[in-house]
Amino acid sequence: MGPDLKTLLAEKTPVNSTDSTHKRRLTTAQALVEGLIAEGTEIVLGIFGHGNVQLGQALYERRQKIKYITVKNEQGAVHAAIAYARQTGRPIAVTTSVGPGATNLVTGAAAARVNRLPVLLLPGEVFADGVGPVLQQLESWKDETVNDALRPVAKYWTRLTRPEQLQIKLREAFEAMLEPGNEGPAVICLPMDVQAEAANFDLTRLAAPRHQNFERIAPDSRAVKQTANWIKAAKRPFIVAGGGVLRSQAGASLRRFAELISAPVAETQAGKGALLFEHPLNVFSIGPIGTSCGNNLVKKSDLIIGIGTRYSDFTTASETAFAPEARFINLNISGFDVGKERALKLWGDADTALKALLDCKELRLRKNSAYLQEIAKERGAWIKETDRWRNKTGTPIRQTRAVTVINDFISANGTVINAAGSLPGDLHKLWRCKDPSGLGYLMEYGYSTMGFEIAAGLGAKLADHKREVIVMVGDMSFLMACQEIATAAQLGIAYTIVVFDNHGGQSIRGLQKNSGFADFAMEYRLAGNSSRFAPLDFAKIAQGLGAKGLDANNDKTLLSALHEARKTTRTPTVIHLEVDRQDRIGGYGGWWDVPKPAVNLKGEETAARRDYLKEKRAQIIR
Repeated sequence: MGPDLKTLLAEKTPVNSTDSTHKRRLTTAQALVEGLIAEGTEIVLGIFGHGNVQLGQALYERRQKIKYITVKNEQGAVHAAIAYARQTGRPIAVTTSVGPGATNLVTGAAAARVNRLPVLLLPGEVFADGVGPVLQQLESWKDETVNDALRPVAKYWTRLTRPEQLQIKLREAFEAMLEPGNEGPAVICLPMDVQAEAANFDLTRLAAPRHQNFERIAPDSRAVKQTANWIKAAKRPFIVAGGGVLRSQAGASLRRFAELISAPVAETQAGKGALLFEHPLNVFSIGPIGTSCGNNLVKKSDLIIGIGTRYSDFTTASETAFAPEARFINLNISGFDVGKERALKLWGDADTALKALLDCKELRLRKNSAYLQEIAKERGAWIKETDRWRNKTGTPIRQTRAVTVINDFISANGTVINAAGSLPGDLHKLWRCKDPSGLGYLMEYGYSTMGFEIAAGLGAKLADHKREVIVMVGDMSFLMACQEIATAAQLGIAYTIVVFDNHGGQSIRGLQKNSGFADFAMEYRLAGNSSRFAPLDFAKIAQGLGAKGLDANNDKTLLSALHEARKTTRTPTVIHLEVDRQDRIGGYGGWWDVPKPAVNLKGEETAARRDYLKEKRAQIIR
């Protein structure tokens, strides 16, 4: 059993200033480690191979200043780093060997890019001197290596060919991946020979403090005034709160602003927690996994105010959620997002922009009594509907009831983690956020990566070892990537993983059935036996990876297992939860664009295709 997380992180000591006051001959790998220490990077995750043992030696030499953790899969390392960045705002690094280790980064890097979170990726690279081919090198007529696969998903990408390039490239990488509103993964490819080569590095410069704080960008005063005038003219304003609200720590300003203009607030998956459940203007969500109250109200809104949102298809219901005549105002720090939906652009930090509006003399408290009464009525009807789902009984337990048990159990400063399957829809509609910091709900739904959840639980605990973490993961996602349970067990890190066992991919099976497709290949049925499922025992798998394994299938056994997991302080606990595979919460008014085949095998247009085209015509591309 390794040291616990608190001890692991407490071992970190400040950089000795005497180490960085003169030129010293260092390998590129050694200089890179000094740069990481100077940047305040606490942790490097990874797996060593022949393509990065050079960096491994440098990390070993500075092991009292920066912690290295061996993961079990490179993709999992990036997922853990994503969760760490989401909870702290700070990047950690991931190193891999050359070849397959590097390409294992691609999925995680894409998730980081889509979710706009900073992660530093340090893959090994083939020899810069061109001698080869070497083991795991992709030969090509073009000047490329497998690491070029990371280019499309990287915010920043470079390949070092000389040691001297490091000082500029490392600074560029940090500046790029931490750009407000456009954060993302930075990739520095490290050829094996360059890692080992030496140069004279001026550590006074390499370890000099880089100004790390970006000023909060304030919106133009003319745009603030125009925004205020549009809001004054609106009869039914509606706020969509995205992840930018939480990144900007703008929850209090959002609440005051919504109350000032009497506007309901729907949260995206990334923005969930911007308002707590109890707030009377919280209408929870919109789109295909939205609530009835959110979808009913947004459809009749004449002014949509998007705050820190990128308007994904699950927010816009594939561009069918909003009224044709609706106008848009976007408060966004991202130049890429601020103009979406042909919006009036209020470009700037979310909290700064909201405070500017709150201080704007053109805006005064408005009490639209009829609209507030309608919001209260819609919200009340939805809460009544959710209570029906939250209190469903039966064995095996209904998924919505299991969500409720976990929601009621988790501490006020706990974090729930999920990414894929049917759980994101249930959580978006049913989860009642308790944590005013906005860190209690970590949903990776930008890329919706199966296999994200368990590694992300590790990353969230690395970010804050005191925070309770409960991972909800489907059986299919668990089987795709459960290896980091072993990493957490090795490090003595405790968190709870609840595996929702419904015998396969019931989310897509439901999509197949509800969309007119065949019920095909989504369940874990035994070959040649249509009535029996594969006998999977997730508790035993967990035990084999060094974790505690428990079984549950109803309210009582689930609650008992959660309490036992909370008392377990030196290893993860996996709860194998059998859930009803049929009783799934449906949609409440939001459409999702899933194309239907134009013709069947006979060449005939189907009714499903005609219905799809009819729904497609409702799209409004602004």
